[in-house]
Amino acid sequence: MLSKNLESIIPQLEELTRSLFPEILKIYRNPRSRAQQKKDGSPVTAADMYAHKVIVKFLRKHFADIPIVSEESFKQKNYKPAKEFWIIDPIDGTKEFVNKSDEFTTNIALIQNGKPILGVVGAPAFDQVWSGIANHSVNKKKVENKKRSILRIVTSKSHRTVIDTAFLNFLDKKGKRLKIISKGSSLKICALADQTADIYPRFGPTSEWDIAAADAVLRSKGGGIFQIDNQKPLEYGKKGSILNPMFIAISNLSEKKTILSLIGGFRKNLL
Repeated sequence: MLSKNLESIIPQLEELTRSLFPEILKIYRNPRSRAQQKKDGSPVTAADMYAHKVIVKFLRKHFADIPIVSEESFKQKNYKPAKEFWIIDPIDGTKEFVNKSDEFTTNIALIQNGKPILGVVGAPAFDQVWSGIANHSVNKKKVENKKRSILRIVTSKSHRTVIDTAFLNFLDKKGKRLKIISKGSSLKICALADQTADIYPRFGPTSEWDIAAADAVLRSKGGGIFQIDNQKPLEYGKKGSILNPMFIAISNLSEKKTILSLIGGFRKNLL
């Protein structure tokens, strides 16, 4: 397993990520660019396939012994989780890409023993890259521990559910002052890593590649993602399904006990 020199890998992946931006933006800004529909009904664009091809080629060249899981080539029936693997989402937020909201990302993560230990997220339209090594970031910022009077909640721009609304109502009845922040793609979790938001509850379906890279970045900044059912950290490389359970992402682990108590109360009474 890759264990040493993880910090030396980060600049390589950051450079790779930034190298994707020009062509992705060229496709994004082309008025004739159209999305196609995959067999599962989800959209896919030329940008998805371009980024997939470039990332996979790079990883195979430099890390030939480590398997790769990509949204654009994944087949559940052939999936045998490894203890160590790369997991990539070439374009997360394809709906945001198609709708021209700018809020789409590229995502590369390294998983070891079910944990995201390294992640790089790129936002081409914002010319921004996030990176981190879980519990040991190359650009770690001091985590703020001050109490906030307003709870800043990130919600999905494209996938708001009835349960999301019920949770917001639950918090309101608990007397919480809320600020709702709507974002697309893995930018929701990056907002937590940047400490511009406090929590991101997700009750709808997601896949491991949607959040693995951002999860690693968040962990490197003192946050984490926890399963709602058992309140354990989210796991990757699960047998049987690439889908994530319901989860809540937390910006600052000093607030973990309070937030998990709230989500536990909501689950007990309303789910």
